[in-house]
Amino acid sequence: MSSNRPNALHNLRMGEVIREKVQDGVTGETRDLQYTQCKIVGNGSFGVVFQTKLSPSGEDAAIKRVLQDKRFKNRELQIMRIVRHPNIVQLKAFYYSNGER
Repeated sequence: MSSNRPNALHNLRMGEVIREKVQDGVTGETRDLQYTQCKIVGNGSFGVVFQTKLSPSGEDAAIKRVLQDKRFKNRELQIMRIVRHPNIVQLKAFYYSNGER
């Protein structure tokens, strides 16, 4: 099964694959991203972090859903796109959604 629903991370069924159009974290080019096996690993006032597996590679990944007011730029995203350091998680991709809290 697949889904493109904004709240798909919260309603994911076992084995369901989520497909999203994303922008590459380095080049900004649009590409497809597929992931599955989501579970919440962090929750805060600005969003939720999910642990996932990328499909079809099986690579572990984290997805951070940021609750953001569209009137403000996401400074964290701006910084993550340019920072390269072995002690900082690499931004692989990002996308915008009209999702629910």
